[in-house]
Amino acid sequence: GDEPLRSKLDTLATAATSKMTEIATAEGMLDEMKEQVCSISDYNTSRLIVELETGGNIRLEDGKPTDVWYSSCVDLVNSRFFQNDFTAYGIADLRVVRVTRIHNRFLRNRFEERLESLV
Repeated sequence: GDEPLRSKLDTLATAATSKMTEIATAEGMLDEMKEQVCSISDYNTSRLIVELETGGNIRLEDGKPTDVWYSSCVDLVNSRFFQNDFTAYGIADLRVVRVTRIHNRFLRNRFEERLESLV
């Protein structure tokens, strides 16, 4: 008489355990996503603070692989990477994941003034 009930109870317990595992996995993913969002938010906030504190004289621009200057920077970094210098540290290759261009209006104005004085 108890066997069908035991079987149903075992099935329910297995299903509950499975769902609890799924929930724990989803919560772990949620925590990971929250950390990533907070990290990105902190990064962007610090960039905006730089722009704000300099009165817009320093501006940061993220590059895209289609930008000419992005490719130039990647090529420059890759040309300066010598694998033999890094093998002792277990580094075999280099991959550029982000390039940020810094616009500094103060230095640009100084450069242009100096250039005008020479011409």
